[in-house]
Amino acid sequence: MAYADNTSKTVIVVNSEFPGPTIINAVAHAVLGLIGSNNRDAWKLLAYPSPAFSSESHISEFPAIVLRAKRSSALEKLICALRDTGIPHNIFIDSMIGASAESQQAATLAATPEHNKVICIALFGREEAIRPLIKSFSLYKESETSRVAPAK
Repeated sequence: MAYADNTSKTVIVVNSEFPGPTIINAVAHAVLGLIGSNNRDAWKLLAYPSPAFSSESHISEFPAIVLRAKRSSALEKLICALRDTGIPHNIFIDSMIGASAESQQAATLAATPEHNKVICIALFGREEAIRPLIKSFSLYKESETSRVAPAK
């Protein structure tokens, strides 16, 4: 089934070197930061009332796609391309996992590609602008088996 409302997309590219729970945590933080640091209205959040569940969810009119990268270096290249094109994005690095926000911030300030790995990137933009940047990544599938990231 092709989705009709795809002029814009939220794309999350995850590093499959990491275990699933680490990826899920990173994705949640990256998406929260992406939306929080940009114009929330751009996502066109629509109300999805569900009386039987006593709930009303708010879901973007636009699709959210999860892609995978096999290594951090591919994500590092994507970060540069996103920065150069001005596409809104937010990243999550392994240094952002720690005992406190203060220790995470200090570790991230000192993080380098030689010693740290990007776990995920969340980005949002017009389909025609982001497609060339993400075409080298494949869909993250349910059958993916995560590999354990090498120790720092």
